[in-house]
Amino acid sequence: MATDICRHALRDFIPECKSAHAGLLLRRGMTAYDAASRPDDGGKGGKPKQKLIQRIAGIEPSRGYQLAYQRWCRATADKDRFTSFTVALAGRLYIGVDRENALETGLTVQHAWGMPMIPGSALKGVTRALAGERLRDKPEVVTWLFGADTKVEAEQESGAIVFHDAWWVPGKGKPFVEEIITPHHQEYYKGKGAPATDFDSPIPAPQIAVQGSFRFTLEGHTAWCDVVARLLRDTLTERGVGGKRSSGYGYFDCGN
Repeated sequence: MATDICRHALRDFIPECKSAHAGLLLRRGMTAYDAASRPDDGGKGGKPKQKLIQRIAGIEPSRGYQLAYQRWCRATADKDRFTSFTVALAGRLYIGVDRENALETGLTVQHAWGMPMIPGSALKGVTRALAGERLRDKPEVVTWLFGADTKVEAEQESGAIVFHDAWWVPGKGKPFVEEIITPHHQEYYKGKGAPATDFDSPIPAPQIAVQGSFRFTLEGHTAWCDVVARLLRDTLTERGVGGKRSSGYGYFDCGN
């Protein structure tokens, strides 16, 4: 039996909306939930979720987002204060995967525009990890650039370089793309005591991912920004960002 998960006053508007916010669709696009519509049922009842994912994958950046992106580029154009660069994904990106909704998949999107973004905190974390290895003999430099590792470690906690959220670059196709993952060991994952073997059948589960390019922006003293920008580029190329990196997601083609 299906369970309503959307207010009846809104049910008729969701399918008709032509410029839907991707974040709202991810969290509220499912109007009803039925156990039979789970994507891991062997494809027998996953059509409602798959159709919603297809709809999200068809979303194009709005005119408002394009103008906001241009405004952001102008606001960070001062090269004495900001260092920015744009790079394309080598494949696809999972960032902020959130399964706390009926769709059982999700992404990090901007609150206002619903377009993909990479939080500056995530970029700072992965870049600091690489810096800690390359500058292991200069921990004071790492602390200066990225801030103290703990709140009680040093007086200066925030770091000399500010990592701004990375914006998805409009004008190069659609941001969202359909994906499929195929878990093999359903009974094992459910904790039912069944062993995970090579004889288990893969079961397709529809997901949503990101494609295209992002604009990365650092703020701080130019010389230090150049150092961190190189570390960030290397991180994006060699280690990636986001989820499922061991499967090849989240890597960028920085041309290094």
